[in-house]
Order: sequence, then C-alpha cells, then structure tokens
Amino acid sequence: MTGQPTGTGTGLTVTLDYLTSLRHDDNLRLTDPSLGATTWWENTLALGILKQTTDSTLRFDLSGLYRIANEPIIGTDSSFSDPLARLDYQRIRANSRLGLLAEYRERDLAFNRSLTDTNLDGVIDASDVIGTIGDQVNTRGNLDWETGLTDPLGFRFTYSHRERSYTNTIDPSLFDNRSDDYTAAVLFRFSPVLQGNLSVDYRDFVADDNVQTDRQTTVVSTGVTYNISPITTLSANIGYSQVDDTQRANNINDVTEDFVWSFAWSKTLADGTADVLFDQTFGVNGSRINATVGRTFQRSSGLFGFNVGFTRGPFDEVTPIGQIDYSYQLASSRIGATIQRRVGTSTQSVETRQTLAFLTYDYFINPVSGLSFSVNFIDQEDEGTGSSNPRQRGTFNASYTRAITKDWALNVGYQYEMDDQNGFKATSDSVFLTLGRRFTLKP
Repeated sequence: MTGQPTGTGTGLTVTLDYLTSLRHDDNLRLTDPSLGATTWWENTLALGILKQTTDSTLRFDLSGLYRIANEPIIGTDSSFSDPLARLDYQRIRANSRLGLLAEYRERDLAFNRSLTDTNLDGVIDASDVIGTIGDQVNTRGNLDWETGLTDPLGFRFTYSHRERSYTNTIDPSLFDNRSDDYTAAVLFRFSPVLQGNLSVDYRDFVADDNVQTDRQTTVVSTGVTYNISPITTLSANIGYSQVDDTQRANNINDVTEDFVWSFAWSKTLADGTADVLFDQTFGVNGSRINATVGRTFQRSSGLFGFNVGFTRGPFDEVTPIGQIDYSYQLASSRIGATIQRRVGTSTQSVETRQTLAFLTYDYFINPVSGLSFSVNFIDQEDEGTGSSNPRQRGTFNASYTRAITKDWALNVGYQYEMDDQNGFKATSDSVFLTLGRRFTLKP
C-alpha cells in the first residue's frame, strides 16, 4: 500500500519544504506547430508530518503551489494549483496488522504531467499518455486489515478506491471514471508449512465514456500454500469469475464467466530469489494466460532482477511481457534502470500493450554538488481487431544541483519532451532554475 517503514520508534518529525522555480518552455502544450513559448514562476510549499512508534507509522503530507504564467493566446494568468493531501497509517502487532491510505491530488496537465507517475496504481490508462490539456483530479483510498496472524484461523479484508476526473478540458478521450474493489479472505493454517485460503473479490467500475460503462466483476477462489522447505514455497489457486458489463448509453448488458487459476513457485537463494508463475485471469474482453520466470541478484553495490515471459490474450495474441530492474552504486555515481512490458485491460476497456522505461544516472561532483540525467519513455498500443492506435511520450532531463548554504539548494537544468499520437508528433524544449529549502520544525 505504501513504501513507509513501520514502527522504528523515532517519535515525531515535522518538516516544511519551500521551492521557487522559474521555467521557460517553447511548446508547453505539445502542439504542432507550437503556439509559442511559455514562461512561468512557481512557488511551492510542502508540509510533512511523520509519527513513528514501536509498532506503527503515521505520515501526513500536504502541498500546493502558486503559479504565474505567461502563455501564448491566453496571456498572463495566475492561480493556486496542484493541491495534494495524503494520509498514510500502518500498524503491525503480534496478531494483527492494519494499513490505511487516503489521498487527494489535482494536476494541471499542461504544467505537471510527469511520466514517473505512470502506472503507480497498477492500472493501464491511455490518459497517462494523451493527457496534455485540462485539470486531472485523483482520489485514492486503501484499507488493508488482517487478524489472526498466528492463529489456526485468520481473516483479511481489503478495500481499494480509485477515482479520476477531469475539468477544463474538451478532449473526449479524457473521461471521469471510478472503481471500488472489495476482497474478503479466510486463511486456514493447517500446519506450520501448509496454509489454505478462501476468498471473494468484488469490483465495481463506472466510467463516463462514450458508452457509459457500468461493470461489476466477481471472483470466488480457493487455494493452498505449501512450504516445501524453509526456503522454497509452492502455491496454487483456482476460482470462478463473472463479469456483468452494461453500456448504459446503448442499453446493452452482457454477462460472461470463466475459470481463473494460478500456480506459483518461489525459492530464496544465497544471492537473491527465483520464482515461476503461471496464471489465468478473466476480464470484460475474455481470458488471459500469463507465464513468467524471475530471478533477483543482490550484491553489496547494487541489485539486478528480471521477470520475463509471455501472455496470451482474448484475441489469441502472444506477447512478450516482463520487467527488468537494475541499480548500481559506484564511488562517485549511481545508475538505475527499470524496463517494463505488460498487457491488460485499460480504463478504456481495451486490451492494451504498455511498455515503460525509466533510466537514471547521478554523478556526485563533490559533497555539495552533482549532476543528474534521466530518460523516461512510455509506449501504448491497443490489441485486438480494431486500430492499434499507437501513442508514445518521452522525456530527457539533465540538471545540476548545488548546496548554496547549509539550508538552501540550487537546481538548474534542461528538459526535452516528445509526443507521438498515432503519427501526429510534437516536441518541446524547456529550461528551469529552482531554489529550495527544508525547514525542520520538529524535533
């Protein structure tokens, strides 16, 4: 649910970050030809509160910015923008655990469309690539509660809410959508090495798209997990899925069903892990079978891991899938890379192939200054009998950072951005200068 550690017992920490940034972009809205250059000044405040005890972690983040921008045609305008509020709580006790997350976030897509935010929620969405005009509002909520961690009979309940809406846009491909996912599971610990499960998952999805989608998906499954040895685990699950799909605009309802299953093997090795996974899922477009093998290598100076395989979708396409992660720490530099290919049903209810690539390189000139370079790329293409509708976006960033004083830091850099929507291409070049300071209010 989150990436925060739980229960380090360090008490209360309160920080306030201030950033002031001046930027210039020769094609901010990625049109061809460019409408003209845009110059803007942003001032950002971000409050962070972290409370840790021996068994829990509470984090609260609140931020927003004030922007003055001079755009072609529009002229000079100012606004408060991009508010963010996030509450994150985790607690682990002897026989139970609890996780909570609530988040509200707005983004002006013309000024804030970072590719590194893509797919953080695990959902393939064409708006991650095509959205360049309008305001995007994201709301997330997660609940994960489990009890009976050491008992013969345990119970787990999870709830996930995701909502995305748009304002100030005329792009028909940017439509409001919402999903609510409920899962309840009973866990049977037959012995120290054998565990069973029985679960029910219900997902409700509503979209304000052209056909007014209203879809409910129910999955009932059961399975076992067996520890073959202290380092080797085998698990298998089988179930049944039903999809009730309604297009309110066309008064069409369709109910489909199929089996779902999974088989997984994993082993802990001296230098990492190895795993194998076979599974079948079922969605609105039909069944999908996945097969992957993975391996991670842990070294003192870095990590290398891969998970590769194939997927066969409802239209019988066989597509390579997987992910490669690499990080390496040198004496004066750091390298990081993530490459991912996945295929699934998008928010647009289309089977979509998505490829992501994130590459970073940091060079530490001395203790107070450094250089950073990054390349981010996303490619999406629809599968099936219709048009593939290819779309791509990519960025290259280069920046120099220096600590001016103990409290203030300077960051100056350049960004190149490209956009290719079904053959219609546009690029932009921008430069920026940012000053920032962190105020530690407590302790």
